[in-house]
Amino acid sequence: MLTRMLGYQSKESDETFQAMNRINKRIYFFIDLPSMLLAVTFGLILLFLKDIDWKAPWLHLKLTFAFFLIICDVICGTLIAKGKRRSRVVYQIFHGITGIFFIVVLIAIYILKQNCT
Repeated sequence: MLTRMLGYQSKESDETFQAMNRINKRIYFFIDLPSMLLAVTFGLILLFLKDIDWKAPWLHLKLTFAFFLIICDVICGTLIAKGKRRSRVVYQIFHGITGIFFIVVLIAIYILKQNCT
């Protein structure tokens, strides 16, 4: 959602841009980043506590997907922290690629998990 907000922010006046940037920084550093860290921490705890088939292809796809989502989140946080005005198209592309990647990987995980059982 932050990529969407950043896209809207890019076409605003300088004063509005600065105000929205402060809001986006608060959202990222006080909500998004702590939530991501908690999710990764609890995911790693579950990963090592549960009996998991480490050779299952769906698991590798899921872990790869999680890794790329973390990378996307860090890139988004970097863009927010820098606070520079960028083209709206950059954020729209970033938002679209993340969404398409999310849908494709979820469908692939579902199909792989069905074939493994």
